[in-house]
Amino acid sequence: MASKKVIVPETIHPAGPEILKQAAEVISLPEQPGKPLREFTDEAHAIIVRLGEIDREMLEQAKNLMIIAKHGVGYDNIDIEAATQKKVVVINTPLDNAESVAEHDLGLMLAINKKIVESDRGIRIGKPKPRKDLVGVELKDKTLGLIGVGHIGATLAGQCRAAFNMSVIAYDPYVSKEKAAQMGVTKIEKLDDMLPGADYVVICVPLTKETANLIGTRELNLMKPDAFLINSSRGGIVDEKALYDSLVEGTIAGAAMDVFLEEPPATDHPLFSLDNFIGTPHIAGGTTEAMRRMATTCAEEILRVFRGERPKFPINPEVLD
Repeated sequence: MASKKVIVPETIHPAGPEILKQAAEVISLPEQPGKPLREFTDEAHAIIVRLGEIDREMLEQAKNLMIIAKHGVGYDNIDIEAATQKKVVVINTPLDNAESVAEHDLGLMLAINKKIVESDRGIRIGKPKPRKDLVGVELKDKTLGLIGVGHIGATLAGQCRAAFNMSVIAYDPYVSKEKAAQMGVTKIEKLDDMLPGADYVVICVPLTKETANLIGTRELNLMKPDAFLINSSRGGIVDEKALYDSLVEGTIAGAAMDVFLEEPPATDHPLFSLDNFIGTPHIAGGTTEAMRRMATTCAEEILRVFRGERPKFPINPEVLD
C-alpha cells in the first residue's frame, strides 16, 4: 500500500495527511506553489478535492486513479459520470460539517433579521441609521421553512426548535412524512405551498439539474413580504438577479448567502449594494472542528478503498457493485 500516491491540491487540516502518510505517499500541492493538479493526475491513486474541478479530461488522464474524496458535501465540481465510466469511486463527507453549516445559517438568520451588519456598516463610517430604521424582529415562535431535510437541514431544525421554539416546515420529495415527523418537521408536499408559510426559508439541497434556479421570481413572489431567504448550499440554486429585484422591490424583507453563481463574486455584484443583503465567501462549513472531521473522513475512506474495502459514503456506488 505504501506505493500508492494521494494528491492533495488544496489546503486541508493536517489530521488527514497524517493518517494517509502511514500507508501512502502524500503529495500536497499547497506546499509546491505553482504546481497544478493536472501535472500529477496520471500518477495519482487518490485525490482529495475541496473546491477545485475534476473534469472529464483530467479523469481520462488518470490511469491509476481509484478514488476521489470530496472534502465537503456538494460534489458538483466533479464529473461523476466520467468518474463512473472510469470505475473511479467518488465519496463525500456528508456528516462532518452539518453542525458548522447549520450554525452559520442560524448566524445569518440572526444577522439579517436583527440588522446587525447594516448597523455595523453605519457606525464604522460615522453615519449610523436612525434607530427607528434598525428595528429587528425576534426568531422566537417564528416558522422555519427548509428546502431539503438532510443532515444540515435536520441539524438546523433542531437548533431552531430548541433555542427559539420555532415551528419547522419543509419541502423535500426524498423524505417521507414519517421520517420528517421524527425530526420534528412537518413535511409540505409542494414547494409552492411551503414558501408562503415560512418566516425564514433556508436552502439545504445540492446543486443538481433539478435544483438549478429553483428559487426565481415566481418563488420569491410566493414568500411573505417580511420573510428572509438564506442560502449556504450552492450558487446557482437562487436566481441572483431575481433575488436582487425582489430585495429592491420589497417582495421579501432580506436575504443572506454564503454561496454565489461565480466564486469569488465580483466586488461590484449588485446584491452587495443592498442593506438588506448579507454575503459571506463560502465559509459556512469552515470551522476548525469540521475541517478536522472532513480531512479525517477523506483519509479513512481512501485507505478503505486501498485495502479493498467498501467506503462508507460513495456517491457512485455502482462502481463498487
